[in-house]
Amino acid sequence: MKFTKIALTLLCSTILFCGCAKDSDIVLKINDTNITRKEFYSDFEKIKNVQLKQAPKDMQQDDSYSVIALKSKFLNDLIVRELLEQEFDKRKIQITDNEIQAKKQQLIAQIGSEEQFNNILKQNDISEERLKSDISNEVKMEKLIKQLGNKTISESDAKKFYNQNKAQFTAPERVLASHILFSTNPDDIRRKITDADKEAKLSQADIEKKVQEELKNREKLANEIRSKAVSNPKNFASLAKQYSDDEVSAKNGGDLGYITKDSVVSEFGQAAFKQKVNTISPVVKSQFGYHIILVKDKAPEQTQSFKDVKADIITFLERQNKAEKLRELISGLKNSAKIEYLDESLKPEVMEAKIKESFQKQLQKSQTQGAPKSKQKILDKIKKDKETK
Repeated sequence: MKFTKIALTLLCSTILFCGCAKDSDIVLKINDTNITRKEFYSDFEKIKNVQLKQAPKDMQQDDSYSVIALKSKFLNDLIVRELLEQEFDKRKIQITDNEIQAKKQQLIAQIGSEEQFNNILKQNDISEERLKSDISNEVKMEKLIKQLGNKTISESDAKKFYNQNKAQFTAPERVLASHILFSTNPDDIRRKITDADKEAKLSQADIEKKVQEELKNREKLANEIRSKAVSNPKNFASLAKQYSDDEVSAKNGGDLGYITKDSVVSEFGQAAFKQKVNTISPVVKSQFGYHIILVKDKAPEQTQSFKDVKADIITFLERQNKAEKLRELISGLKNSAKIEYLDESLKPEVMEAKIKESFQKQLQKSQTQGAPKSKQKILDKIKKDKETK
């Protein structure tokens, strides 16, 4: 079971604000801390430029769902960050330069090298000053969580979790497979035919006739190559490199690695899991085209023993407990804090209404035009972040 590391920090940056501006410049008050308009929007723009730099232009507009939802999350994060800063001061939590350096070296070790670490900082436009602030926050957070107290996770706690979540520790049956694909995408074939028709002499009927002829030729070729593979299975990899339309696996001789039955299209999965090891399938038709499948190994369903995963479970439950204590603390801090929204547009009810309105507009647009996959992924991520904040 692969456990997701629970981050101890809530944000990617820490900015300390002071109350020295005119009231007209203040957009937010968090207890005794003033947040100015310049500070708020300057930092929000930095976050927006990093998270939405690859997004389509319309998703970068101020009235788009993506920007409004991101601003709402940024506002919530800013409030939480400031409340935690105030809690650090209240509890007299301090750190030294040595602690910051030690943590930095730990992060570099986790990334792999200082060069890779610096590349990540550069890609995300993180300055040395901001990095120091981030690390300072993380170390303070670790000390705060330690003060909150840790629940001791017993072996019986771990065993109970193991018994209740056994499916998570069970690897399904897998097969080690390679394939040769002959694509039957009619749009791709049609495009190649029209591109080759430089003088546009072909009628639509001619083009469609050629598409059907090419589809038949590909089925014929698949059967011919299958016969070659069966007569000499050792040549399967070279045949895949020469003929397969799956460019990624073709480079590796058609190798797909170990697959589970539900990780591939049903026709492929049913054929591969019925085969014996070191056998080649008949030509299999799927939505992607014609496949020739070679099964090289089979691994039965296997459940990890409690002994093998006990340490991981205990670590997971400890982190889960720390995260819950932190959530409870933050909830209490927010409930007892005096938060004033001097900029009407930042009030939670106003932000929520804008989010709903912009999301409906985006949804309607996506339904009528069809959202590109990359765009939909960004929308889904922002919505998920918003729901879990």
